[in-house]
Amino acid sequence: GTTFDRPAFQEMIQDIKKGKINLILTKDLSRLGRNYIVSGQYTEFFFPSMNVRFIAVNDGYDSAVSDSDMIPFKNIMNEMYARDISKKIRSSLRTRMEDGSYIGNFPPYGYEKYPGPPIRLVPDPDSSPVVKQIFTLAAEDKTPSQIARLLNTALILSPACYRRSKYPHLRQNSCPSSGSWTANTILKILHNPVYLGRMIQGKSRKLSFKSRLTIKNPKELWIDSGITHEALVTEELFKDCQAAIEKRKCRAKQ
Repeated sequence: GTTFDRPAFQEMIQDIKKGKINLILTKDLSRLGRNYIVSGQYTEFFFPSMNVRFIAVNDGYDSAVSDSDMIPFKNIMNEMYARDISKKIRSSLRTRMEDGSYIGNFPPYGYEKYPGPPIRLVPDPDSSPVVKQIFTLAAEDKTPSQIARLLNTALILSPACYRRSKYPHLRQNSCPSSGSWTANTILKILHNPVYLGRMIQGKSRKLSFKSRLTIKNPKELWIDSGITHEALVTEELFKDCQAAIEKRKCRAKQ
């Protein structure tokens, strides 16, 4: 309830604007939303201006007959509840990250999630060989663009589309229409220490519990759990790839 960008809620708002709805009934005020500013805008301005009656049963509120003086305070309490829950969830997730448990919704390309607790990463038999091939080609001085072209020619699904094939419930737009490997995708894989068996999490965070926007954390706030799972490449191969990338950067600057 901290966001009002809910499909059914927005559909209701559009129906109100079209004059199809003149009464809204909720179990209590928190079911409208837990953002006291936006909730107040709806109950104090939008609903009255659209001649819509609002009833919150458990709070004993009916805009047609009730005094609304206490409504702002109840909305604030509803938001404080959401804020408290958010803090507890963040604390729990941080503890799990420090314990080396993988908390992402989806595993990195090349791995599967093994149920916990703690949740560990294990090599994916279908995509892990592709990761190994990428590192081998990079160590042989193939550029990310060349590697991407080779994978596209071999008709190997890109990470986004491979994920889509494993999780059919994902939205169609979660996979680009072209489904192609790109140089940027290759670089992200080559720079990711997860393929050394090393778990680093907490690189980003939500701007606030009211927003879905994420922002990057400074490196000192990252959580490095060390070696937590089976590596797909050796440290020597990983370093060879980094050296090849740096060499090309130096040539490009000359």
